[in-house]
Amino acid sequence: MSNPYLPPEILDCVVDLLHNDPEGLKTCCLVSKSWVPRTRRYLFVDIKFRTASDLMAWKKAFPDSANSPAYHVRDLSIRCPEFAAAADAEEGGWIQAFSGVATLYLEYNQWLVSTRTTCLAPFLKFASTLKLLYISTVRAPCPQLFDFIRSSPLLEDVTVWGCDVSFCDCDDSFYDDENTHRLTPDLPSTPPPLTGSLKLGVDGGMEDTARRLLELPNGLHFRKLKFWWHDEEDLWWITEFVEECSHTLENLRIVCNSRCTPTGIHIYIHINGLLLPADGSGSASINLSRATRLKHVAFRYGGSQDVNWIIGAIRTITPQHGDLQRITIHLPSRLTSFSVGTNVRQAIGEGIAAQWLDLDRLLVEFWESRSIRPRLGCSKLEEKRESVEYSIGCLFPEIMERGIVDLF
Repeated sequence: MSNPYLPPEILDCVVDLLHNDPEGLKTCCLVSKSWVPRTRRYLFVDIKFRTASDLMAWKKAFPDSANSPAYHVRDLSIRCPEFAAAADAEEGGWIQAFSGVATLYLEYNQWLVSTRTTCLAPFLKFASTLKLLYISTVRAPCPQLFDFIRSSPLLEDVTVWGCDVSFCDCDDSFYDDENTHRLTPDLPSTPPPLTGSLKLGVDGGMEDTARRLLELPNGLHFRKLKFWWHDEEDLWWITEFVEECSHTLENLRIVCNSRCTPTGIHIYIHINGLLLPADGSGSASINLSRATRLKHVAFRYGGSQDVNWIIGAIRTITPQHGDLQRITIHLPSRLTSFSVGTNVRQAIGEGIAAQWLDLDRLLVEFWESRSIRPRLGCSKLEEKRESVEYSIGCLFPEIMERGIVDLF
């Protein structure tokens, strides 16, 4: 087919139908040069540079960055940011060719990152189009990171994970020699909307990162919050975030880092406010009384003190929580894998067994008064259903006997 011709609207329809078929799109590129531009917008929409070799292969395939398909890229993942920055400096603007990036992942290999502070300045060239920013395992000065966020007028979703974010000075081109003027574009007059999700988990504590985020102009309007907390002080900052986003928040998930108290709580809600425990101990109850638009609350059991902790939290739910539809408790395999006939009460201790019975009665109360059917999550349910059901029956005899529980 030496001269394949199709009306543009038909060709567009063909390519659109193949948007999820990379092999089909590559075949289209071989049909005719006139087909190539239309297929490139799908073939190059999502690009990942996992290593320096990936980056060099791209540069070899497209030596002229200005005429490369980089402007088609919308989702860009760079796991070798230091090499990307070096290539940009070498070519005087290689990154600029990626002019339409909406989702940017900067993931530094934690084993390769040097102790030297990382400079984020080259990646500011993405700021004008970004809607989602993910930065992981990087040692970066706090002012750089938040100038990056403030310079992104379309930014909705932010993830800062595993980073060593500090207020140290940067010794490279992000600042001038006197370290008094940041060499960043003028900050946009319209602050980023920040209406999507915030995921925050900073090694060593989130104070510096949290403080700067809460100081961003125009406030925070996130609909989803997810935190990995490392110490007791993190809980205070999480409370601040929840209060700040109280009018927009729909989903909140809080996970305890394994080095701390094993308690984790996952709360899926639309709320006006939430009070978190002042410390990380299992004896401190989380107060849900202000979460009057609560839809779903899920607890992850971690240790012996957590039963009373969960009971205390559920007791703060009142009739004002008219939207509450579900209470979920995730149980570890060590509590749900007893062989049939085992004396479970003796195995876990009479005191702890009595706490589970108290929780059982409380869940029955919620079923009788509000028809809220509890859910129990068990990791080995499918492979050991008989022993799981037996174990749960010993812990929650009434809801199991009455069949008012869902297992998953």
